[in-house]
Amino acid sequence: MKPRPIATLALIAALLAGCSSAGPESPPAGQQAATSAAQPTTDAATRASPVVAGRPARVFVMAGVDQACKPLPAPEITITKPPAKGDVTFKPGQETTLAATAQGTCVGQKSIGTGIYYTARAGSTGTDQFMIEAKLASGEVATRTFELRIEP
Repeated sequence: MKPRPIATLALIAALLAGCSSAGPESPPAGQQAATSAAQPTTDAATRASPVVAGRPARVFVMAGVDQACKPLPAPEITITKPPAKGDVTFKPGQETTLAATAQGTCVGQKSIGTGIYYTARAGSTGTDQFMIEAKLASGEVATRTFELRIEP
């Protein structure tokens, strides 16, 4: 098996970084990991609580770290499949506690990344889904699908 470059490991870490202290706008953070666009699977940081229509909720923090747990520049994040019932925004400078990293050496460490927020439109209920793409300065790309439950 070919060894992965450090940047790849950082992007994997970024995609696995979970939020442990999302603040008052959103309870425990979470998301769906994208194994394919049609069939997302739940990972360890799946959002346990629904979002409330009309109120921004932090869904995830994209935070990359190197092997020494030092923050890396934020990846460029784009929405590749927009949600049907809401809007997605990004807020840089969000603190998170790393729930997992590529090598497991930075678990529990705090880092700063870009918060991914979802706001369901007023009157929306049910579920919604969106997909993002994260690109490192090195050009490496990963995608992630998020699925959320909405309560009125």
